[in-house]
Amino acid sequence: MAYILGVVGSARRWGNSDLLVRQALFGAQAEGATVKAVRLTELNLSSCTGCMRCVAGDPLCPLDDDLAWLADTMQAADGLILAAPTYFLGPAAVVKLVLDRLLVVMGQVNEPLPPVRPAVTIATAGLELWRGVTLPFLNAVAGTFGYRAIESLTALAPGPGEVLLDEELMARVFAAGRRLGRGELDLAPVPPNVCPICRSDCFVLNGGRATCPICGREAAVEYDGGQVTLRFDEVGGTHQRWTPEGLRAHVVEWVMATGPRYQARRAEIEARRAPYREKEIEWLDPRPAGDGSER
Repeated sequence: MAYILGVVGSARRWGNSDLLVRQALFGAQAEGATVKAVRLTELNLSSCTGCMRCVAGDPLCPLDDDLAWLADTMQAADGLILAAPTYFLGPAAVVKLVLDRLLVVMGQVNEPLPPVRPAVTIATAGLELWRGVTLPFLNAVAGTFGYRAIESLTALAPGPGEVLLDEELMARVFAAGRRLGRGELDLAPVPPNVCPICRSDCFVLNGGRATCPICGREAAVEYDGGQVTLRFDEVGGTHQRWTPEGLRAHVVEWVMATGPRYQARRAEIEARRAPYREKEIEWLDPRPAGDGSER
């Protein structure tokens, strides 16, 4: 029996993201799956401090919070549903906070590679033209854990719970949940000129080539009668960046390799930093001096 986990990246109970996760979980239940859910905003999650310990290969983050529990919980599932609202062109801050900390997960180079499992990612937004990049960021979170987003969609509903008025949307999400419950890995059809892996429609152009900045998938840029078409390179399964093997190679060959290079030039960096330490800058703080608060 499959175990499907729903992750809500919104603080609003019974809001659009909450309801869409529930709907997908109901679909998975219809296929006999066991379902559970977690709300990111109810966890104790700290911001990354840039201590670089994970870059040095230490799998234990010094921050004492719920991230390790969340990582273990997400790794234990057979399928994932991840939904979050769009707040000013990007996902709710808690989603980015989690993504900032996931180098710890990628750095577990001595752990067995997880199997590829299916995920459904859902962004909610009020307006199509203001949907921003929430969906690609959700797919980055799912991809870091080794999940393949078989279905990704943006639900347009400005008011809390307004998704319930869109019966076609709710039916699509329920069907996506059923696919999770069955353990399907085939990707749903992707619109033209949209990255087939992370669903980004923002690209870096270089001559006749386009590169997705989120997952690295490349495409040829073709022009025909004033129309622009992206022809994505063929890649078996999913792009290597969002496979456990690809992530591990990135950590070992690039991230961890930066540590020795930095240490070799640390003395030079400190010498160049000295003049900056000698000059004073006034740092603004809204709290009055002497109020007892830490600064």
